[in-house]
Amino acid sequence: MFAELYIENLALIEKAGLIWQPGLNVLSGETGAGKSMLLDAVSLLLGGRAERDLIRRGAETCRVEGRFLPPFSAALMQKLAELGLAAALDDGELVLSREFSLNGRSVNRLNLRPVPLSALREIARLLLNIHGQREHMLLLEPANQLHLLDSFGGAAHEAAREAVAVAYRAWREALSGLKQAIQEQTDDEDRRRFLEFQIKELEAAKLVPGESEALAAEAQALSSVQRRSDHANAAYQAVYGERDAALTQLDLAAREMARLAEVDPNVQPLADRLQGLYYELEDASVELRAYKETIVDDPARLEAISARQFEIRAMCKRYNADEAGLLQLLADNQAELTRRENREEYLAELAAREAELQAAYEQAAAKLHSLREVTGLKLAERITAELQYLQMSGAEFAVSLLPKAPTADGVDDVCFMICPNAGEEHKPVAKIASGGEMSRIMLAIKVILAGLDDVPTLIFDEIDTGLGGRALQAVAEKLVQVAGTAQAICVTHAPVLAAYADNNLLVAKRETAGRTVTEVTALSAEEKVAEISRMLAGGQVTETTRRQAAELIAAGKKLKNSKKIT
Repeated sequence: MFAELYIENLALIEKAGLIWQPGLNVLSGETGAGKSMLLDAVSLLLGGRAERDLIRRGAETCRVEGRFLPPFSAALMQKLAELGLAAALDDGELVLSREFSLNGRSVNRLNLRPVPLSALREIARLLLNIHGQREHMLLLEPANQLHLLDSFGGAAHEAAREAVAVAYRAWREALSGLKQAIQEQTDDEDRRRFLEFQIKELEAAKLVPGESEALAAEAQALSSVQRRSDHANAAYQAVYGERDAALTQLDLAAREMARLAEVDPNVQPLADRLQGLYYELEDASVELRAYKETIVDDPARLEAISARQFEIRAMCKRYNADEAGLLQLLADNQAELTRRENREEYLAELAAREAELQAAYEQAAAKLHSLREVTGLKLAERITAELQYLQMSGAEFAVSLLPKAPTADGVDDVCFMICPNAGEEHKPVAKIASGGEMSRIMLAIKVILAGLDDVPTLIFDEIDTGLGGRALQAVAEKLVQVAGTAQAICVTHAPVLAAYADNNLLVAKRETAGRTVTEVTALSAEEKVAEISRMLAGGQVTETTRRQAAELIAAGKKLKNSKKIT
């Protein structure tokens, strides 16, 4: 539920705090008092554009903040989880805020945490829905009419639309592949010669995975023959050379220790260790001699390696790839050449697959079309009934499905049609509905979809435009009905709408310190009577108008306590 709206330095509003209640909340006030500014504030919460000229003259920054209380919809909880903001609900409520300044800087927050504007928009649209003249225009767009129809269709439509979207993507991908293959066939001969040239050159290079690393290691070994030979010889001489060699001296030490052990058995372990070291050193000398014999100077091999390395580097530079890239290019070219050599068979396979996926899409789209036909009749019947209640007694609503080129949402365009009076033909709502009729059509749709919509708060901007008499009374009754399942906020000039409200807020301008400011005041029961009297009689408030206001309020209470609204 929308609990509170706080505004600071927005146009004529210096500071304002609005407390919303469950049920029907009504904003009233003189024309030009600033009611539209309050809707501008809500639009900012919904992610609307923050224009610098909205900032109150003399101020540096503007801030708008909305506080929302649980319970929250499953859709909202899922969206918070997707955005990584589920932990923001630790406090049990949501606070959305936007602040922007004259220097162009802005910050958006959710429970004091900075969030991108895109995330704020996604969250806010699951909390608030504004219905006004702009939404009237949106209703005229076929895409939105299609969305409304599918929303009314519920889970069955959602599943069918998803199936159509999946089938469409698969079909279009196959079609794209087929078109590409056909295009390839067109320039087949030139491409074939090019592939054959590259394959011949790459195969002639006889590249082997890891060859460059192996050649570099071998070249390093051949380049260091003299140094390795010198070190190996010196080491061998030190171990197994003349009389003073390590092996000779160690043998002498081991013999002397053996004689000592005959005299002193306590040194036998040490004598054994020296004898073991002698044997180990003797083994090492054998391995060292074998290593010396492997060191062979081979200038011809070194020159061959250098030539091969140059060949590989040149090939890599020519194709702008490393050794692995060259091998992959060879494999890719061979595969493409094979496809081109079997073009007819390949094209036939692609065409068959594309036809199969097109048939699957058409089947899914046909199922969705059938659902829309049935749902369209039900929606038209429901809206017609609502319009009858809203004093469009001769009106008959219809949903027309028009064929369109295949898309991810099917093959249907939707056109909302209306026959305003009995005996006339149906025509598009966009062409013949007046402002008052459009308001009632939209309200009828809202009444029907309110039970299906997870958005907990609906805001209506002057839905009474162009209405009067019994039609206005019916609209008031329907707003009460909407407020029974969702929180409703209504900006109005109509006394009957204000009278039926659960919470009345008065928007007024006053001058202070030479500046005009807009203020919002919650009305007491007595103040509500006075405001409705003003709305009835303008500046000529009398006891009669006060009595009429009280009667309207009483009628609203009686209506809410009855079971009349269905």
